Amino acid sequence: MTEIKRGGVFDFEVNRSLKIEDLNDEKTEFLIQDLLVKNSITMWYSKPSQGKTWFTYAVAKKVLQDKTIRAIFYCDFDNGKRQLKERNVDKELLQDDRFRYFHKGKIDTDSVGFIEDINKEAYGQNFKDCLFIYDSTRDFVDNIHNDLHAKRFMQIMKNIREAGGTVILIHHTSKSGRVIDGSGEFTKSTDNAFELMQSGKTPGKLHYLLKVTNDRDSVAECAFTVSLETLDLGDLDPVLSTMTEEDREFINKAQKVLKENEGGINQTSFLESIGFRKDNKTARKQLEKYTSVFWEAEKRGKSTYYTTI
Repeated sequence: MTEIKRGGVFDFEVNRSLKIEDLNDEKTEFLIQDLLVKNSITMWYSKPSQGKTWFTYAVAKKVLQDKTIRAIFYCDFDNGKRQLKERNVDKELLQDDRFRYFHKGKIDTDSVGFIEDINKEAYGQNFKDCLFIYDSTRDFVDNIHNDLHAKRFMQIMKNIREAGGTVILIHHTSKSGRVIDGSGEFTKSTDNAFELMQSGKTPGKLHYLLKVTNDRDSVAECAFTVSLETLDLGDLDPVLSTMTEEDREFINKAQKVLKENEGGINQTSFLESIGFRKDNKTARKQLEKYTSVFWEAEKRGKSTYYTTI
């Protein structure tokens, strides 16, 4: 038996194994704090009608603010051109020549052929400082439930990443709404995954909460607001992102009472004016939850008084 000597070199490893210097410049960089890590594969998924595309447009516009980004390739074989126009893609995204929109109506091949074309250029650091967005994965995989099809697609996503690119995948949940739809290969090969939930609406804006479901990087739960007019992405207080319809009804009633009592109102009278007994635990928790968000609380003697912000 031939002895393997420590430090020996085999033909298959010549100029192939990593050296210390290959990792010198490796570090975690966020394109969007807590959400999008540069040179990673990130997926967000949700049940239908949660506004995934609206959110992703806003993410793309935010990333374009980084002048080191060479290009964003938005691959959309899902939405119609009319929807793009209605969502101001022409005004807010296409004005920047670094933003390239690939639509099914202008591609001379099918979706699988299209990503294979991209794969041909995924070598070296050819895609360094480039962002690829796929809206959505089911439109680029023949059968998302077929492991071989899903694995091939995700291998190409890895190739893009290894060529220096960053990848965003928009995905859907199963009919139950509890897990991602299709093959487990999507989760296995994704660096970071988020469950996306539209947590509310205000005039001209959508609010989102993203919960981490898979993480290889130091991503975290985060919340954002998206302007439907400008596609601007803003941070959202996590408290606001989890508001329920019951919360909103409570807040509306409370704000009306506070406007009628500008000098302040004590907790007992406040709760009774909204329609709750002073010992109602749920109502008291809501008062506490939204203190310093929609109203202020201060001690006056033994009583707590509330005033509008």
